[in-house]
Amino acid sequence: MKRVGQALALIALSVMGLTACSSSPTVTPACDAAMIAAEQETGESETAILATLDECGTAEDWIVGLQAHPTAGSFTSYTRAEAIDFLDIACIRRIDAVVCIDAAEEGHLTFELDDPRLPELQVPRP
Repeated sequence: MKRVGQALALIALSVMGLTACSSSPTVTPACDAAMIAAEQETGESETAILATLDECGTAEDWIVGLQAHPTAGSFTSYTRAEAIDFLDIACIRRIDAVVCIDAAEEGHLTFELDDPRLPELQVPRP
């Protein structure tokens, strides 16, 4: 009887572990598609990665999206901290993007969106 109890406990722990794994953050379809497009962009253009700042709904969506598609940002993988650092840099070029506004509210940016030096660094949308 003791072995049956241990087996049931192991099954329960396994199911709980699978549930925990399945609740990991997911990327919205629009963000996922934008990240895939950024991965496929050739050359030195930053147009596609900057477009992800408009397509992803939140800073968290963008961070998770970049981690899922790291070559969108030219690396082969990103830790969460590295993705946030890259977001900080990308937002310098597109301060009015929804993701950047959310990132500022979440405290992910190292600058203020109303910094008077930023307007000259903005990249126009295509």
